[in-house]
Amino acid sequence: MTFNSLGYMFLFLPAVVAGYFLLSRAADRRWSKLFLLAASLVFYSGGRVANLPVLVGSVAGNCLLATWLLTPAGPIQRHRRAVLVTGIAANVLFLCAFKYAGLLVHIAFPLGISFFTIQQIMFLVDCYEGLVEDHNWLDYFVFAGLFPYVTMGPIVRWKQVVPQLNDPKGWRIDSDNVAAGLYVFVIGLFKKVVLADSFFRWADAGFSYAHPLSLAGGWIAALAFTFQLYFDFSGYTDMAIGAGLMLNIKLPQNFNAPFRALSISDFWRRWHMTLTNFFTTYMYTPIIRSMARITTAKAMLATFVVMVIIGFWHGANWTFVVFGALHGVALALNQLWKKLKWPMPAPLAWLSTFTFVVVALVFFRAASLAQAWQIVASMFSLRGGLFNYEPWIGIGRVDQVLGIGWILFGLATQVRGKSSLELQRAFRPSWATVTAAVALAVVACIYANGVVSRSFVYRDF
Repeated sequence: MTFNSLGYMFLFLPAVVAGYFLLSRAADRRWSKLFLLAASLVFYSGGRVANLPVLVGSVAGNCLLATWLLTPAGPIQRHRRAVLVTGIAANVLFLCAFKYAGLLVHIAFPLGISFFTIQQIMFLVDCYEGLVEDHNWLDYFVFAGLFPYVTMGPIVRWKQVVPQLNDPKGWRIDSDNVAAGLYVFVIGLFKKVVLADSFFRWADAGFSYAHPLSLAGGWIAALAFTFQLYFDFSGYTDMAIGAGLMLNIKLPQNFNAPFRALSISDFWRRWHMTLTNFFTTYMYTPIIRSMARITTAKAMLATFVVMVIIGFWHGANWTFVVFGALHGVALALNQLWKKLKWPMPAPLAWLSTFTFVVVALVFFRAASLAQAWQIVASMFSLRGGLFNYEPWIGIGRVDQVLGIGWILFGLATQVRGKSSLELQRAFRPSWATVTAAVALAVVACIYANGVVSRSFVYRDF
């Protein structure tokens, strides 16, 4: 089951929202939480039922570790650090076993393991640091497996979700939250099934082409994938935030107009923000603090190491490692640039940042390093000619016209339009917003029911 399926939109989500608030009226609050947990497990099982034991086993193991870390007294308190280190190591090994065992033997990759594993590592650290006060197995299972974010984020912390679940103000349906949630959800759906999937046709044609691309073709393929990935992943995040709002749960933002960034560090403050926060807080900062004397060179090295790890986190392919390393080098140079205080005009800063992001994402998308280098070479040479129409022949004329129209619309929203975050903050129920939401929903549902609808890109991570 995915967010862009008709079954999710018209059956699952409405039934969960209605059932949750109906059971919230019961004297025993546990019934509504059990219902939410059951719904989340059903949602997760919709991807692949065989993966359910992986999620449940991981959550149960971390719940036990958290109980030990939160025990106020007893022998275990003398070994809290050992418990934390063991828990983190177990989670990392658990992730690696599934993520990289495929290099040696064929093994099914559990849905969302990269996301819910990171989330549980953060939870264990928060328990160790005394940031988790009340803890019980039901709250933890709901927190760890909640359906809006269990498969693809945003990555959340205990204090961002559980206090909202236990706040009596959130136990009654809130029409304003439902309206805002539907509005944000529809925006995300439109991003995914109309914009992202339109860009997919052009990106897939370019990256599937068996011969060297032309100069224009290389840029078309690279730009198409760049915007496909953004609209796909940010669309998912919008839909997750929208579903959370309907349940009176406000989830953190994951994107904030990243293609308007004026530096690579600014880009990462706007792109996949919850992942950036995790690696900054739980990896980069501890590495820096472990150094006897912090220097620019050491900070640059720490940045590079963290970004390479992010590359490995994405998957068992050297293309991801190179992607992470490229960003590590760029961020390290950005640190040096700031240290030297060299000025750069805003237009040049934007162009250099955007160009780098597009080129680096070629490695993220390519099936191999050889293909990535071939496409990058085509973007900066004329060995394949200036333009070759052949890669795009498989896209029908009507789809080309519609696709180009949506692509131009998507590009315009990135340059001049408001981001989802800005639209959510500015949302007020009115005839204008209702009309806009209905129009987007109608178009999106038509596309969602079509043959061009695709699964989410980060569903594979």
